Amino acid sequence: MEKLQYECDEYKLYSPDSLKYITDNMHDILLNKINQYKEIFKLEKWKQRQLNYFDDIDKFRNFIYELRGEKESLPKYAQGTYDKGMVNAYLDPNIIVGSPKYNKKLHTANHELFHILYLEYILKDDCSKRIVWYDEGMAQFLSGEYDVLNNEEIFNKFYEKVKNQTKIIPNLNDIDHGPLFETDNYSGYNLSYLSIRYLNETLSKEEFLSLMSDFDRIKEYGKHIIQDMFDYYDNKKEEHLKLK
Repeated sequence: MEKLQYECDEYKLYSPDSLKYITDNMHDILLNKINQYKEIFKLEKWKQRQLNYFDDIDKFRNFIYELRGEKESLPKYAQGTYDKGMVNAYLDPNIIVGSPKYNKKLHTANHELFHILYLEYILKDDCSKRIVWYDEGMAQFLSGEYDVLNNEEIFNKFYEKVKNQTKIIPNLNDIDHGPLFETDNYSGYNLSYLSIRYLNETLSKEEFLSLMSDFDRIKEYGKHIIQDMFDYYDNKKEEHLKLK
């Protein structure tokens, strides 16, 4: 366990001093997101959460394996988990302050907290109900880690990059964490994020939030949502160009 850096009613943080350049700046971001999550999940009370941050990837992986009692389940790309209802993450101690990567890491706890709350309050601790693309897409979208993409120009560049890198369009329902989630032919993370963003833009707020517990409907979307999403953003871009 790392050093206890901070504790309040909402969370307590264990982290090395080398990460203070990130953790000292995330408090307000995290509290604001917790208030949003309380509303989304309709929580009257908040259970204090524990955050465990590491500046060494091997320490992080060993910590997770100690919690799990095995040494095989973590994908090579894994840098964050929510084992035991805790936020557990590896953060690089040398990220350039103010860079896109730095701003994304400020929202690491927000991302993992969504997973925790979704598991506890929607899935009712039944991991068999988890649909990975939906859970990961929602965590990325709601955490705020990609809020920079609210800028249309930045989003368009991101979208084109993802589309060009997608050589194979997978059925999102068929990919789980492991070798089929992040491949040379597509990024499960990026496609999941874009799919959720697409749903947020095309559904009402009520429909978007009610989808969280409609597992059959999520799976139906998963069969064809990538192509639907590509068509939607391509058409949106074409309409925008016509107006210029």
